[in-house]
Amino acid sequence: MELSAKYYRVIEDYQSPYPDSILFHKGGKVQVGKEFTDDPDWKDWVWCEGEKGNKAWVPKQYLKTEAGSGVFLNDYDARELSVTVGEVIKVYEIVNGFGMSEKQNGERGWVPLKNIQAVSG
Repeated sequence: MELSAKYYRVIEDYQSPYPDSILFHKGGKVQVGKEFTDDPDWKDWVWCEGEKGNKAWVPKQYLKTEAGSGVFLNDYDARELSVTVGEVIKVYEIVNGFGMSEKQNGERGWVPLKNIQAVSG
């Protein structure tokens, strides 16, 4: 779901297990593995391995899949962002329980929605 940037406050710290950018490009091919099932708030994520050995969790809707293979429908960066309580971040896109976010210092990455709360006004 696309959104114009909206501000959120971090209500629970999040330490990224994937702090480095893992890039996939539109048209890139991947092998599609298991579906993520460890958290009911994070549905429709699949483990993918790219032609260059890059591996990451990817939203299903970013892929056209067939028989265990996938092709990216758009560019995707799998980087997750570490945040601390009280920080205010911008969220540009929400997908499968995560928001593509930006800190005030310009760092960008995915943050779980359950760790942030929309700022009113």
